[in-house]
Amino acid sequence: MPNTTVESALLDRLERLSIVSRHRLMGHGKGDRRSIRRGTSIEFVDYRHYVPGDDPRQVDWNIYGRSGSLFVKMFEEEEVLTVHLLVDGSASMDWGVPNKAAMARQLTAALGYVALSGSSRIQAAVLNGEQLNMFGPAWGRKNTSSLLEYLDAARFRGGTDVNAGLRAYARRSSEPGVTFLISDLLAPSIENGMRALLDHHYELIVLHLLAPQELDPPMTGDLNLIDRETGEEIPITLNQEALDRYRTRLSEWRQEIERMCLHLGAIYEPVSSADRLEHLLFDRLRRRGALR
Repeated sequence: MPNTTVESALLDRLERLSIVSRHRLMGHGKGDRRSIRRGTSIEFVDYRHYVPGDDPRQVDWNIYGRSGSLFVKMFEEEEVLTVHLLVDGSASMDWGVPNKAAMARQLTAALGYVALSGSSRIQAAVLNGEQLNMFGPAWGRKNTSSLLEYLDAARFRGGTDVNAGLRAYARRSSEPGVTFLISDLLAPSIENGMRALLDHHYELIVLHLLAPQELDPPMTGDLNLIDRETGEEIPITLNQEALDRYRTRLSEWRQEIERMCLHLGAIYEPVSSADRLEHLLFDRLRRRGALR
């Protein structure tokens, strides 16, 4: 059984990140999704760190007196952003050193924790074609352990039609929001599935996850390539010329996907399963505008 964990020191830092909604930044005067809805609900949900612009009346001064840290109370009526975490569940994801599926679990857990420790609601799904294994909606840090259990139970198997999974999710999920898709994209074009989400007003960040062995194959000589999803074997001879052609085609393929994402208004970020999670979150995704 996989054990999805994120180091405790990193969790402390993750609480100071937030997920950015470009739609809300463009559509609201203050550009801040954390504004509190002045409703009549008094049902307490959780705490989160104070950020500039929060209403001082929501600060829990008792916690400040004990710890010296500013926290604000979250209530059910607080305006929240829904964050969708979609993971490609195909067998090709369960491959590589480090393993792509393990990286996908860790990355999903980290993004989920950012959302749960802020003022966001999360929904997650492992995509196996039109069959969706869904988690949520959930909010508040108290649901972190449930998210980790859900990710540990996820299975990566068969050939997954990511397009069908994205279309099915767009139909079934009723609350648009910021959407992270984590996939190796080793399938036909996902453009139709992306359009289905975007047509329903989802904001999309595509995290294109490949293993180091896919990015820079170390192999040479006569080999049998085995398709992880179908089991089909293909005999090939891999020499330096073939490796050079492979690297050129890989670069062209990723550039094609990036251009498609740019055309559709989605964020594209290439990811290796060997990447440091901290660097990906605090540097690259912040520079992309997905986190702040």
